[in-house]
Amino acid sequence: MVRLGLVLVCALGVLLLMPQAALAGGWWSYIDVNRSSVAPGQRVELDETVAFSSAAAAKAAQQTDRFYVYLLRGFDYSVVERAMRKPSPGKWWSLGDAEAIEVGRVTVGVSDANLGRATAAFTVPELPPATYHLMLCDAACAEPLADVIPAKGFTVVADPATARMAKRVDPLERRTRNQARQLAAARAETGEALVAARNTRSEVEQLKARVSSLANKGGGSPLAAPWAYAGWLVAAALAGALALLVLRRRRSPPPRPARIVAWHASDEELRELLSSESGSPH
Repeated sequence: MVRLGLVLVCALGVLLLMPQAALAGGWWSYIDVNRSSVAPGQRVELDETVAFSSAAAAKAAQQTDRFYVYLLRGFDYSVVERAMRKPSPGKWWSLGDAEAIEVGRVTVGVSDANLGRATAAFTVPELPPATYHLMLCDAACAEPLADVIPAKGFTVVADPATARMAKRVDPLERRTRNQARQLAAARAETGEALVAARNTRSEVEQLKARVSSLANKGGGSPLAAPWAYAGWLVAAALAGALALLVLRRRRSPPPRPARIVAWHASDEELRELLSSESGSPH
């Protein structure tokens, strides 16, 4: 039993110490850029923590300069959605018919075991205004960097003035979307509360109907029966107490008669009595 316990403890320790990124489904790394609306000629920077399948894969990525930043035009994002729904997506990446435009090189640094940090900085080239997906992958974007998935909503605009305006508008749009989601959630909660209130009201009405039915069957008000039973209980208790008192009195012994003590007069009392008798007229 002791050996079995030690084996179980060791197995649990191995599971806890295993790199979690190697598990099915993985940690998906989302690319975070310092700006999402840019114009040609503007500088973009990104700094992202990524999880590799193993420590060896992390070191290999650090030692080779084979990863780049790409802007994807016409990418089908359902590839990512299907992969994220699977517990073990395996070789999930597919560029499909999208056009991959290389815009910069990625530098990988290993921080801890299979964890690394991907950094990049690039200048937006002359591109037609459109919204692209931004992705970190190897040559020709055949394989992704670690578990990175494309970033949505990277928009190239016509000029810096439009980019500055978009930079101001984007937070407002995000705030509006967040408020819309919160409003939708509040409406859903309100609907659930209303349904619960209706159900409770229906249950109360059913309970009232059941109580009324019981009262009608009993031939009186629903409160009359409990009070009647209470009266009978009180009467029975009084009768029992009276019977107990009578029994106690019957079992108790009768009182003893008072003892008559004989009176003996003293000599002085006899002399006074005789003198009073001799002095009285006959």
